[in-house]
Amino acid sequence: MQRSRAVLALLLLAAGPVAFGQGTITFGNASYVLSASHWDATPDADLTGVGNGDQLYEAGWWFRIQGDTRETFFPTPTTQNYTGGTARIAWVDLGGRGLSVTKTHTILGIAGQGGVATTLSVTNNGASAITLHLFQLIDLDVNGSAGGDSAALVQPFNTIRVTDATAGYCEWRGHDAVGYLVLPFGATDVSAQLRDAAVTNFANTGLPFGSGDFTGGLQWTLYLSPGASETVQVYLNCNESLVPVSLQRFEVD
Repeated sequence: MQRSRAVLALLLLAAGPVAFGQGTITFGNASYVLSASHWDATPDADLTGVGNGDQLYEAGWWFRIQGDTRETFFPTPTTQNYTGGTARIAWVDLGGRGLSVTKTHTILGIAGQGGVATTLSVTNNGASAITLHLFQLIDLDVNGSAGGDSAALVQPFNTIRVTDATAGYCEWRGHDAVGYLVLPFGATDVSAQLRDAAVTNFANTGLPFGSGDFTGGLQWTLYLSPGASETVQVYLNCNESLVPVSLQRFEVD
């Protein structure tokens, strides 16, 4: 059954600040939308104009400070601004945990292909050092359909390529991620692992992924002393490779 949403990281149309919830950024035919219901455990998002239909269903972020008993989704931010091809989103005190966070999305797209780059920066404003685990969820519907997707790891650079059985592909990479998890959409998918009441760590499992409805997650582990900052970066391209053809090598086990 085809689903009707899409997501991941970025983009441009609605100029000016957005107070509580919906923002759109565009470049050429490409458009990325964060809906008003994006800021919860089922983070709706849409990415269109970079292939047939809507390439994304959900995309969002969770965090866990070492010692917590579960992961927590990023709630509605303090500020949002969607201007041109860029979205700037900020949390002054994420979850009341002394973390200042800024997230920037940038989109590029031409003639049925394009991508989104996301940069997320975190500062520890607390009085003690912490170990922070960050997680990104993505639910891709390549070629605008939920089923029929397969996925494999492309080397170098630990890029995950998701390919539709009919047409089209998307590539997804998290710079310096320490782990990934891939599971089929359903009651125990990646989103379910992050929103349950237990600690989750991604141990590089689920690839290669056979034909089905793809969900994936990336994890980073950051060590932050008081006042310290760290940055993570994520890239998503559809129908345009993140890895030059001359450097591609496919892993099948």
